[in-house]
Amino acid sequence: MSGITGIFHRDGGSVSIEEIDRMNCQLSHRGPDGSSLWCKDNVALGHLMLHTTLESIQEILPFEDVNDDLVITADARIDNRMELAPVLGLKNTSEVPDSKYILEAYKKWGENCSEKLLGDFAFAIWDRNNKKVFCARDHIGVKPFYYYLSDRTFAFASEIKALFALPEISHKIHELKVGLHLLNVDDNKSTFYLDIHRLPAAHSISIDPYNCDLSRYWELDRESEIIMNSEEDYINEFLRIFTEAVRCRLRSAFPIGFELSGGLDSSSVACVGKHILNLKKDSVETFSILYKDFPDSDESYFINKVINTGEFNSHSLFADNISPMDNVKDILESEDEPFDIRTFSVIWKFNKLIHDNGVRIVLTGEDGDSVISKGQNYFYDLAISFNWMKLFKELKYTSDNIKNNRKFSKKSQSILVKTFLNRTFFDLLIQKVIIPIIPEFLKKVLRPVYNKKNKTGMLGDISILNKTFLKQSDLKKYLDEIRSDPAKSSKEFHFDIFRKRPHQLSLELIEGISAPFSIEKRHPFYDKRLIEFCYAIPTEMKYKFGWDRYILRKAMEDFLPEEVCWRFIKQDFNPPLQRNLLLFEKILLEKIVNDEDKLIEKYVDLDILQSSYDNYKSQGGGNGIPDSIIGVVDSINLWLVSILYVWLLKSNFKV
Repeated sequence: MSGITGIFHRDGGSVSIEEIDRMNCQLSHRGPDGSSLWCKDNVALGHLMLHTTLESIQEILPFEDVNDDLVITADARIDNRMELAPVLGLKNTSEVPDSKYILEAYKKWGENCSEKLLGDFAFAIWDRNNKKVFCARDHIGVKPFYYYLSDRTFAFASEIKALFALPEISHKIHELKVGLHLLNVDDNKSTFYLDIHRLPAAHSISIDPYNCDLSRYWELDRESEIIMNSEEDYINEFLRIFTEAVRCRLRSAFPIGFELSGGLDSSSVACVGKHILNLKKDSVETFSILYKDFPDSDESYFINKVINTGEFNSHSLFADNISPMDNVKDILESEDEPFDIRTFSVIWKFNKLIHDNGVRIVLTGEDGDSVISKGQNYFYDLAISFNWMKLFKELKYTSDNIKNNRKFSKKSQSILVKTFLNRTFFDLLIQKVIIPIIPEFLKKVLRPVYNKKNKTGMLGDISILNKTFLKQSDLKKYLDEIRSDPAKSSKEFHFDIFRKRPHQLSLELIEGISAPFSIEKRHPFYDKRLIEFCYAIPTEMKYKFGWDRYILRKAMEDFLPEEVCWRFIKQDFNPPLQRNLLLFEKILLEKIVNDEDKLIEKYVDLDILQSSYDNYKSQGGGNGIPDSIIGVVDSINLWLVSILYVWLLKSNFKV
């Protein structure tokens, strides 16, 4: 987690050292180990250094290769160094920084170099001979990259705030993005500012005085399939790839930490990481968030099961009484935009705990669900292939698993847990088989009737939006496009997870809230090799005997306690967030609902907002913990509006 900046005057005008220095100064928190500049003629590059690997301690960035007239700045960790070194002619590799691998790859393969790299990276190369700047971002978008482009100037940075150091860049709001935020819909190219764009994950951009070429260099092969001889072969190959995904992210000059939630994903990363590190006799630090007053959110039982396997040094943050609005201005200052993750006030304090324990590198279990897939729509696959025996067996296995865990719903405050565990065999048959095979045109007719009858809501309900704003924007057209062609088969569903869900946005948010604490978070499940393998294997390796993520569970049997490896239900972290927002922020909420500062009336239907707030207040006997699904939706809608309001207020925007 270093930082990069750059300016290229396409018209040939000179760049002053003061311009790039102002950009670097905005990102000083990213460079506790140094800040450097390179400036010549119409190009300037900047770098802010956070040492993470042994090689980075001696790394000099920006780096100029005078022989080939190339200059690079990069925030990168390259994971396939061993494979690349002989191909690129690199020797003494233990001393070669990651940026050197990128530069040599560019020399060999030109603008196709990104295809050859594995790891997390955002970089820019000034190619003086060809008078162009070439930039690229890693396959999933772990490393952030924002840019501004006009006929005169191309500028880029790791954070938006650095771009605002240039006076020509406007703060004008991108109103389509505001609407998407209120509907909890993601977009991987735009920002909340019209002048500033995201470089999407798995894309490169090449800029010269006359042309701009934005291109995708990687995506999943929709048709890829991996066929092996036995279940054991699949499990062994998964374990090999997963272990390597963890191992290559352990390269560090500092103590390693692991986020440990007690869930299957983070526990798998921590236990495999411990196995690798113990071979080197390094310490293994874990960091957890606990809720002792909320049984539905308390993961301490599962966390302790992992800790008790030995050789972990555990640290915990108790989050029962943290308001979702604590430190919100600091977080918005770090993120530069509104955000949708309601746990961020907790994560802010969590990151401080990590920082205070001297840890710079943290491995997470981020989004194992998406990468491995829960086998969504598998029942549909079995139904349309007329595999009735297997279909009913899997429905029975799943129903039995639910029944065996139903005891948790009796004491639960969480409507999500209750809804999940109160499903019967016939509920599953309707939800997983009958509804998916209903033609889409008929669903559109039936859905409003069903929602009205059952008083349910959904995120993305446009009723929260001001009707004039909705009419004048392109939101309806945009939503129709992204919601078209819904997935049917489990393979299509898995593909859409990566085609239609910009994972980079959550990763950018994680990066933004980690940067002030000099923490680099690494995500083994987002390893490109693991993503491609999990996508290509048969769905029955992802869902089997009523268990989702089956292949991960089987691979982890020798690493995890049984109670963690084969746990069926996740804890729900919503109740403390929902209660604490009302408990600690009632005055602020009423100010927002009444729009006392006239900030949101342009975007939000205030009558609908008031109705959502009234319903939210009445939930759970007045404590704000929803006792209906629509109550959950109301609480989330209220949160999204609140964050937008505070951002507009902090930024001194008036509608």
